[in-house]
Amino acid sequence: MPEAEFDFDYWSQLARRDPATFFAEREKLIQDFIDSAPPEHRETLLATQRLIDGTRAQAGSPLKAVRQMMGMMADHLEAMRGQLEQLRQETDRLGETVGRIQQG
Repeated sequence: MPEAEFDFDYWSQLARRDPATFFAEREKLIQDFIDSAPPEHRETLLATQRLIDGTRAQAGSPLKAVRQMMGMMADHLEAMRGQLEQLRQETDRLGETVGRIQQG
């Protein structure tokens, strides 16, 4: 579902009024999103969703689940930062090598 079509009030009311239907529709929406992804990304998306579902199930409360997921996101962002720094260093080295080659 494109972001512009997300109706927070509908989902909020459904969760309060009929939690079983909320979770069934939520599951279908997530699965439809995964199914619409390029095939090469589907397994990663499924694994990520299993991790999220497992974290939520073991957390004991929604607040604790959110905190744990935020920690996981922070870990992934830190790993990406490290990879970006490594890429920057390699790019700098490549630029220096190209400069030496051009100077003859």
